[in-house]
Amino acid sequence: MIKNILLIIIVLYAVYAIFGAYILFFLPISYHKTSDKEPLILSEQVRNKDHVLLLEDGFESGQIRMQAINEAQSSIDFISYSVQKGKTSHLFMAELFEAADRGVHVRVLLDGLFHNLRGDLGDVREAIAAHPNMELRYYEPFKLFKPWSWHNRLHDKLLIIDETYGIIGGRNIGDKYLSKNRPKDYVFDRDVLVYNKNKQNSSLLEMKAYANELWEHPFTKQEKHAKATNSAKGKDFQEKLKGELQLARDENDAFVRPLSHDWMNQAIQADHISFVSNPLTRLNKYPYLWKTFTELATNAESKVYMQTPYAIPTNQMIKLVEMQSHVQHDMITNSIQQTPNPMAFSGYLGTRDEILNSGVSIYEYRGNYSIHAKSFVIDDYLSMVGSFNLDARSSYLNTESAVLIQGSEFAKVLEKQMDQKKERSDILTSENSDVESKETFKKIAIKVLSKVSIMWRVFL
Repeated sequence: MIKNILLIIIVLYAVYAIFGAYILFFLPISYHKTSDKEPLILSEQVRNKDHVLLLEDGFESGQIRMQAINEAQSSIDFISYSVQKGKTSHLFMAELFEAADRGVHVRVLLDGLFHNLRGDLGDVREAIAAHPNMELRYYEPFKLFKPWSWHNRLHDKLLIIDETYGIIGGRNIGDKYLSKNRPKDYVFDRDVLVYNKNKQNSSLLEMKAYANELWEHPFTKQEKHAKATNSAKGKDFQEKLKGELQLARDENDAFVRPLSHDWMNQAIQADHISFVSNPLTRLNKYPYLWKTFTELATNAESKVYMQTPYAIPTNQMIKLVEMQSHVQHDMITNSIQQTPNPMAFSGYLGTRDEILNSGVSIYEYRGNYSIHAKSFVIDDYLSMVGSFNLDARSSYLNTESAVLIQGSEFAKVLEKQMDQKKERSDILTSENSDVESKETFKKIAIKVLSKVSIMWRVFL
């Protein structure tokens, strides 16, 4: 009798979860047709003159993060999808604790499901709770009876310091992104550092306002260890991390070595920088970032140049696209050999011919490791760098953010880096688009998955 009751409960919950986590998203009521966010207008008159520095090399990007934290005086907002394993993540967290020791208020906001504060990073939670100048919160932690919230993931990668420095892009924290000794799963990614000591009218103020909105949002919850302010375990882990940081300094580890005082001299003064982000809603969000990109691309005069780790445009996304036949459209993405995400590649494989037939030239990256950067350049003048992938999750489900950078000088620098990946890529045509891979099992699995991926197409 009890077994039958339990079985009924399990079946009912499974039906409820499938409806709430999947079927609900097909219904028209789940779509946010409009947005409270004002449409983006590229500034022609009022320009903030923010400076921007491209962070292409992962190790140098980590060094810049460490230096910026070291210079913090009042506040640090660290917002990320996850903190990955490795020495660099330990040293990064140690630098945050050292800043908090100086009196800097440090806020750490991570995704509620994929934060990865487990294993050797599990004690970070207690360590933050035990520090009076640090706080930890999760965006949309797991809720058993709200399966529609499972898709509402925080995908932003932001580091904001004193409203003077802001780092934004595609990198999480960990050796996979930042290590000089690259692990097997290393990815080539991209960030930018935005800098403006003047602050007035700066995009950094927009970043900070967004960080505050995320931090105070009802979807954001305090970490359950937050009240353990006298945790001996937490204080011990603080000391362990700071000991690792001091040892790295004693050994003159380049990752923690102070940069020269002119480290910002390479930053380029942009004409204007705008910060853009998706709305903070559940279910299918209004696709603000995708709509922004498609409108800018529609108005392109000569060239749209894209780089994305995944390209899975769905039916709803395509409805917003108006490609001009006289405009050159180039896209760099991972090949089957380099992709670290077979599921995403299978979705791309199911739409690849359609992308090719639309007039987009596809370049599949075949160099070392894989690419994870998300960027575009339009007409050698307008650039975007952020966390946004060219897929339905980034368009309709995740929180996402990016900076739009106006200025030909920065666009030239970004294009040069994208060209280097393009040179290690093969151009596809409708004649040579068959899947090729030395890994037979991977090839077969992805082909099978690509047939199932029709669900991604009708999902949105």
